[in-house]
Amino acid sequence: MATGVSWLNPLTWPIEPWVLLGVEVTAILYLRSRSRIPSPAGGGSGWGRWRPLCFWLGLATIFFALDTPVEWYARQLFWVHMTQHLLLIMVAAPLLVAASPWMQLWRGLPLGVRRPLARVAIKHPALAVLRRLFALIVTPTAAWILSSANLWFWHWPAAYDLTLRNHTIHHLEHGLFLCLGILFWAQVIDQHPFRLRLSPFKRVAYVFTATIQAWALAALLAFATSPFYAYALLPFRPGGISALTDQQYGAGIMWVPGSITYSIVFIACLYLWFGAEDARANSFTPRQVGVAK
Repeated sequence: MATGVSWLNPLTWPIEPWVLLGVEVTAILYLRSRSRIPSPAGGGSGWGRWRPLCFWLGLATIFFALDTPVEWYARQLFWVHMTQHLLLIMVAAPLLVAASPWMQLWRGLPLGVRRPLARVAIKHPALAVLRRLFALIVTPTAAWILSSANLWFWHWPAAYDLTLRNHTIHHLEHGLFLCLGILFWAQVIDQHPFRLRLSPFKRVAYVFTATIQAWALAALLAFATSPFYAYALLPFRPGGISALTDQQYGAGIMWVPGSITYSIVFIACLYLWFGAEDARANSFTPRQVGVAK
C-alpha cells in the first residue's frame, strides 16, 4: 500500500465529498420514508423483505467503489478502474433496481417540497420537451442503446484518458455508469409498483445481446498488442506489472466477473420465459381436448 493510504485507516481514504453527500442524502430520505411508512415496497412478505437489504448493499457498493482506496488505486491501475466501473454497473445498479426505492425516496422529501416539484414536472409547459425526451429514454430500446454506447464511449482512449486528467469528467463518467446502469436493469428486473414493458422472451434477448456487446469490448482490450490508455505513461504501477498486462487483467475482469450479473439475470429471465410458455400451452389444453372429442 502506498505511503499515506491505508485500508485500516479511513482517515487516509480519498473521500469524494459529493459522493459521500449523495449517499448520505439518499440514505436519509430512505430512512425518513420508512419511519413514516414502515411496510417495505412490494409488501411485507416474499421478495419485499429483501428490498431494504438490496438498497443498503447498493449504497455500500457505491461508497466502496468511489470513497475508499479503490479510488486511489484506480488512478494507477487500469484493472482497478475497470473493477470500479463494474461495481457501479453490475453490482450497485441492479441492487438499487431490485430494491425499488424510488417511491420511498420521493416520499422522504417534505410534502411542501414534493407538491410543487410534482406540479412543475408534470404540468409546466416549459418542460414539455423534457417530458417527451424522458418518455423516450426510459423505453427498453433507448435504454439498451444508451447504456451500451456509454460503455464504449468511456473506453475510447481519448475519453478515458480525459477522465484521468479531469476530476469533474471523472465524476460525470461514474454518474453516467450508475444512472444508465439503473436504466438498463430497470427494463428486466421487476420493480414495485412499476410494470415491465418487455415480455419474458424479449428480456432474454435484451440481456443476451447486451452481454455479447460487453464481451466484444472485453475481447478488444484483451487481444490488443499494445496498451490503449495513459496508464502506459506512468513510471511505476503497483505490483510492477506492465501496462499491457494491466489492460489484459482489466479485460479479464470485464469478461468473467463482469458477466456474473448478466448470467444471473439471463437465467432468471429464461426461467420466466419457459414458465410463460408452459402456462400458455396449458391454457390451450382444454380447448384442444374439446375439439378432439
